[in-house]
Amino acid sequence: MQTTWGVRTLVIVGLGLLARPGVAAAAAQPAVPTAVGCVTCHRGLPDARLSAPAGLFEEDVHRARGFRCVDCHGGDPTATDQARAKDRARGYRGKLAGAGVIEVCARCHSDAGFMRKYAPRQRVDQASEYATSVHGQQLAKGDTKVATCISCHGAHGIRMVSDAKSPVFPLNVATTCARCHASAEHMKGYTLPDGSPLPTDQHVQYEKSVHYEALTKKSDLSAPTCNDCHGNHGAAPPGVGAVVNVCGTCHAIFSTKFALSTHSQIFERGCVECHKNHDVERPSDALLGTDNTALCTACHADGDNGFKAARTMRAGIERLKQTIDASAGLVDRAENAGMEMSDQELALREARNHLTLARTEVHTFDLAKVQKILEEGFGIAGKVDQAGEAALDELRFRRTGLAVSLLAILVVVVALALKLRQIDRAYGVKS
Repeated sequence: MQTTWGVRTLVIVGLGLLARPGVAAAAAQPAVPTAVGCVTCHRGLPDARLSAPAGLFEEDVHRARGFRCVDCHGGDPTATDQARAKDRARGYRGKLAGAGVIEVCARCHSDAGFMRKYAPRQRVDQASEYATSVHGQQLAKGDTKVATCISCHGAHGIRMVSDAKSPVFPLNVATTCARCHASAEHMKGYTLPDGSPLPTDQHVQYEKSVHYEALTKKSDLSAPTCNDCHGNHGAAPPGVGAVVNVCGTCHAIFSTKFALSTHSQIFERGCVECHKNHDVERPSDALLGTDNTALCTACHADGDNGFKAARTMRAGIERLKQTIDASAGLVDRAENAGMEMSDQELALREARNHLTLARTEVHTFDLAKVQKILEEGFGIAGKVDQAGEAALDELRFRRTGLAVSLLAILVVVVALALKLRQIDRAYGVKS
């Protein structure tokens, strides 16, 4: 079961308020004088484990909204001695872990009325979603290694999801998930439904994918990362029957076409059968057909209907590509010679659209439907060829007419020159 807890929804968790009611009043209290308080003491401690959180809290989104250490950890913020500051009678909780983290974060983030004061658009079902996730279910069983709110968002330096430095900013989600899921030591003991060890190479595989390329190299923040497929607070591995629906969230047309195909009843893992899951490669025509690079031969043998259909579809697509390229070359020649070819360029664009439609229709695995679209594309390209040839014929006609005209003019000029010379001689004019 492949799990992840990265998020993309704007969620501010990890330093919820400790008690209710009175939590709003705590947030509204004036700032503690610099002479006292948790931060003042902790900053001066030699142990980095105790001093670092004080520095991180300076940039925490909760601090910016007026919350203090005691709102999560409890205790007396005005006390100048350690014993009183950490008095359990005053609600001191100390370091939060496991279910305690969920409880404290949920005190605020599950209260719609309270959250409306700070983030009206914020969802308030994170805790209930987490309870349904693989992480939440394992935590309920006593597994303390699983991720909680602070595992993804941090504990003291929590930032808005839209902040590029946030561990749950889209570009950082995969790395955040990999902190646990790429660690063989941390994931030891977790297994897939069939009992085999849970893989830890998901992040490495994802970095090979077209999704990762779009996200990191093209800066497309809408490109899929871990939580887009697995969910964030309700993180769970997509079930076999849900894979097509997960992919169809973005690739709706392909999902619809596939659902109508015979393969939808055969492929247990749906899209993953051909495109894989984490290391999704850029699709190409090479995946279709019967040559060494094609995937169809993994199931179809030479002679069966599927084998023949795959070969025919691939051949048709290749032929249409070549036809369009040849037509484009013809149009370019005519256009470079000065002929008006804008209508033909638009027609070629439509022919290319049919090439794309044919590739989409391949997901129905219906040869007749693919061939129909291809034939329409050939028809459009054929008309472009006719118009291109007509334009070149007209160009040749114009050039021939121009040559004849120039020759006639030259003959006239020569004749006039000869006539003038004859006249000059008749009158004794020396040239």
